Amino acid sequence: MIMKAIKKTVFLLLQLMVILCHVLLLNGEIILGEENAEFDFDGLPGAQHEFKVYIPGSTEDCFFQPVAKGAKMHVNFEVLKGGSDNKVDFYIRDWEWRVIHHISYQSNGVYSLDDAQAGTYAICIDNAFNRFGHKLVYIFIVTFVMQEWVQFQQELGEVNILTANFSTSLQSVQESVSAVTEFQSSARFNVIRDYYLLNDINKYVQMWSVAQCVLIVVASLTQVFSLRRLFKTSAVTPTTSKPRA
Repeated sequence: MIMKAIKKTVFLLLQLMVILCHVLLLNGEIILGEENAEFDFDGLPGAQHEFKVYIPGSTEDCFFQPVAKGAKMHVNFEVLKGGSDNKVDFYIRDWEWRVIHHISYQSNGVYSLDDAQAGTYAICIDNAFNRFGHKLVYIFIVTFVMQEWVQFQQELGEVNILTANFSTSLQSVQESVSAVTEFQSSARFNVIRDYYLLNDINKYVQMWSVAQCVLIVVASLTQVFSLRRLFKTSAVTPTTSKPRA
């Protein structure tokens, strides 16, 4: 009876811990007085994502990004690896699944949207041209709302900070940061592409070096065997008896 009571108590405690963990995970980070589901821990408006993904042959993969009304969105993609062509189809779809931008059969591309409508946009990569080979694609997404900087300015004004030209300065800084981010993403694409190119060249050189070494060894053995065959003589027993008439 005591063991059953202990087991029942432990089970109830575990259930209580699971419920508490679930409740804590459901609560997003509170930023500027509102709950932020994007987990933007720097406390600034906007979101930024960069990742690499494998797209199998004859398949399409989409990534969804919530965008607020009036926001700016910038998307870069580049095919890093995947056969001789390294090209895919690139789509941007709106919340009604309509294609608003299409880049057909390219290895890289850029898309910018200045005044977006509120909704969840889909960034899709289609590898339909290659049936069997997969593609390694690098994707970089940035979205931000300039109007949210005004709210940030007003909250700073509540703590007696001089904000006469703060909005204009923040807008200029944000545009500069956006330009620098685009440049960094382009430079990052080049670095990653060069890394995979060097790996492929290294594998190519090693493979052909080993093949040439094997060819030299086989040719050397063939030459030695051929020379030994040329100088090989059979033993002949001399005959002293004369043939009869």
